Amino acid sequence: MLSIFVFVIFGLVAVVDLLLMFKTVEYIYCAFLRSQPPFVPSNKNMRQMVAREISRHYPHCKSVCEIGAGYGGLARCIARCCGVRVVALENMPFTAFVSRIADMFCRADVRTHWCNALGYLGTTKEKFDVAVAYMGPKITPELVKFRGRFSVLISLDFEIPGRRPVRIIDCGPGKTIYDGRVYPHRIFVYEF
Repeated sequence: MLSIFVFVIFGLVAVVDLLLMFKTVEYIYCAFLRSQPPFVPSNKNMRQMVAREISRHYPHCKSVCEIGAGYGGLARCIARCCGVRVVALENMPFTAFVSRIADMFCRADVRTHWCNALGYLGTTKEKFDVAVAYMGPKITPELVKFRGRFSVLISLDFEIPGRRPVRIIDCGPGKTIYDGRVYPHRIFVYEF
């Protein structure tokens, strides 16, 4: 009996080690070799504030595109709280895989695509009422090119230089550190 228990414990440790190795390799490949923004999860408060913003100011919204979805927590929160269809775009394979598994257990209309978000937006004919992005200061301004795909862009923490948002929402304490610079948690809402 003790040998089975030890075997199970070693098996679980091996699985966790394997998953951490996949995550590390994926991070190095995407963040350093492909120069993509590193994965930073949104916190629960920010998720709820984004869902509240969509519900309050865009009550007729039917579809949302989350750009840089990570594990999909924000996408699932929006789908559940707002009752909308959400398409989540994530470029990191392991992260997208985890998000797809979590989507299966969500009772809302959300689906994750493993893809380059900018490539997807450039080739799809699909239009969204709202896009939500937590990308980084270098990629976020690039999203303006796709304003024909959505009429509202909600950006977490990163504003678009030279474009005035219709609303800026302070999310309280917390920050994102990107390339050594501190960005306080805020939500920037742009309408096109």
